Amino acid sequence: MKHWKINQGKLSNYVVGFSLLEMVMAAALVTGTVVPALAVIRDSMAKSRDLHRQKLLANYAVRILEDQAAFVATNWANATVTGDFTTDGHANIRYTLTKSDDPADGGLVGQLMNLEVTVYDDADGNDTLDAGEIQETYRTKVAKLNTYENEEQ
Repeated sequence: MKHWKINQGKLSNYVVGFSLLEMVMAAALVTGTVVPALAVIRDSMAKSRDLHRQKLLANYAVRILEDQAAFVATNWANATVTGDFTTDGHANIRYTLTKSDDPADGGLVGQLMNLEVTVYDDADGNDTLDAGEIQETYRTKVAKLNTYENEEQ
């Protein structure tokens, strides 16, 4: 800030610093704007982590579903398969796959196999899907065709 002072009939200027009150008010204004901005950034980062995890689960679900669809096409058998992705470094990500041609499960006996996979983040490590754990569920159907059966021979 510049102030003008009359000294012995001459006009001269000199610089004055900010008072403590002005500094406290400025700090309060900055704090009042920076803290909410940091909260928004923190929440955005948490949401980004959750979305990344959800995407990882979706990728694993599609991977299991595609592998098992190819397997079922050549080896028609009802089964429930469970496992995890420890080999990929994700021991806490587990899956359950159900393969069934039972009409109650959406299949047709000997004609149409229903495949359903649920991949979940086993946060508590108890090897079961609990309420509140992130999960992805995908399903598909595979028809029993002679072409597939001939491929296995």
